[in-house]
Amino acid sequence: MSENLNNEMKLYKSEEGFQKIMDWYDRVQSEITVDHYSVYADTRFGKTHVIAAGDDNSKPIILIPGVAGCAPLWRKQINELSKKFKVYALDIVGQPGKSDPNPLSVFNDDYTNWLEDVITSLELNRPHIIGVSTGGTTAMDMAISKSELIDKVVMCGPTGLARARLPFHQWFSRAMAKQKDADVLEGDLTASSFSKPRSGKTFGSFDRQLARGMALCTRFYRVDKSLGIYNESNSRVNYIKALKVIGKFFFSVDKKRLVSFKNSGLLIFGEFEVLYNPKKIRKKIKKLIPNMKVEVINDAGHAAIYDQPEEVNRKVIAFLSCLLYTSDAADE
Repeated sequence: MSENLNNEMKLYKSEEGFQKIMDWYDRVQSEITVDHYSVYADTRFGKTHVIAAGDDNSKPIILIPGVAGCAPLWRKQINELSKKFKVYALDIVGQPGKSDPNPLSVFNDDYTNWLEDVITSLELNRPHIIGVSTGGTTAMDMAISKSELIDKVVMCGPTGLARARLPFHQWFSRAMAKQKDADVLEGDLTASSFSKPRSGKTFGSFDRQLARGMALCTRFYRVDKSLGIYNESNSRVNYIKALKVIGKFFFSVDKKRLVSFKNSGLLIFGEFEVLYNPKKIRKKIKKLIPNMKVEVINDAGHAAIYDQPEEVNRKVIAFLSCLLYTSDAADE
């Protein structure tokens, strides 16, 4: 095995698993139907792979995936948003994809420092930021601590807005404990399990490629290493660190931090959001951040931006383009 491949492999369980994830990555990227190209941004954490599309003279947008996500998953946003904006979809370093395999820490400013480096390397002037799940949290953190570097912020199902309800551990623990193969896991992670009485009890996605990617990563990707909870000295997970990571993702950000959110923002939830009750979050956010728009998307889960891309794209474009913005649901 070459030294370069060996370095890439450190976050994968096997060379076969690495190749399966890369093959899936390329299949998803093939669904980008507009002209696009790859570029690498230099950061203090290593090279970041970026899929770029759109007119160079248009307003830039950065797309940030969640944990174990990657740039091509934004293909339905790239295809549409690139008609009006210059789009840059990122592979996070230390996550599946084509960026350097150097994990960022969730316990310091690594993620915002990394994104600042990406913006600087690409020479972008106050780009809009769109993030999903933990990518939405990174977008939120940028608006709190480095607001001068960015313009408008769109967050889809971000973690850390409130103490999360955690029944989603039901499907996660079953998937991990039973050592299911990727094909079976893909079925577990799709919207076939959706029903209103089960709202909040399933991650289920209408996007089969997202479900497939999650299934492959669950089987072949070292999430423990990417999150910094694996102890190399004894080859075991550090459960104290693991609990701290859970606390970071699934417990509320300090209200004093939320009220310092400085940029114009749009917050998007699916009606079947697994982490929070969307209606309760709407009320909380409207009190803490009065200028934040909040949308709840029907027939969507945690990844609403992937589950209902046409509806979400419409709202995102209206918000970012300074068009007359109206919510389909009255603010509560």
